[in-house]
Amino acid sequence: MTRKAKWIVSLLAALIGVVLVFSVMYRFTIGHTENQKEKLVETAMARLAEESPDARVGQGELFNGTEAYVVFPEVDGKSIWFVPLDKKLEIEQREIGEVDATDVCSKSVEETGGQLVSCKIGFDERALIEVVTKADASYTYSYYTLQTGEFIRRVQLTDQM
Repeated sequence: MTRKAKWIVSLLAALIGVVLVFSVMYRFTIGHTENQKEKLVETAMARLAEESPDARVGQGELFNGTEAYVVFPEVDGKSIWFVPLDKKLEIEQREIGEVDATDVCSKSVEETGGQLVSCKIGFDERALIEVVTKADASYTYSYYTLQTGEFIRRVQLTDQM
C-alpha cells in the first residue's frame, strides 16, 4: 500500500469509529428515552381500547403536567381523549370547542416573541394548550384553555451565566 492509501484507510477507519461511538451514545440516551415514550403511548392506547372500545383516535402524544397523560385526538377532530398513566385516575374525554390550537399558538408567539418550540394539547388540572417559545437564552411556557383559548398563565425560564 502506498502512503496515500494508508492515510485514506486510516481516515475512513477513524470516521467509522466516530460514527459507531456516537450511534451507541445516541442509543443509550435519546434513543432509550424515545423507546420509553413509545411504550407509554402503546400502554395508554391499550387502556383506551379496553375501557372505551368505540373511541376512534389518532396518534397519541405524551404530556407531563401535574400527572403524566397521553393525549389522543379523535379522528373527527371534535374531541380529545386524556389517558393518565396512573391507572387509578379516570380517562377523560373533552370537547375542543371553537378553539384552533394553531391560532392560539400563533397568537402566543406574537405576544412572547422568539421562535416556536412546541405547541401541545395537554391536561394539567384542566384541558389546556401549552405553547413553548424560545428567545435568546430563555424559554417561555404559555398556557391557554382548550375549550375557549383564554390565557391562563405564562412562565419564563432564563439561563443566566
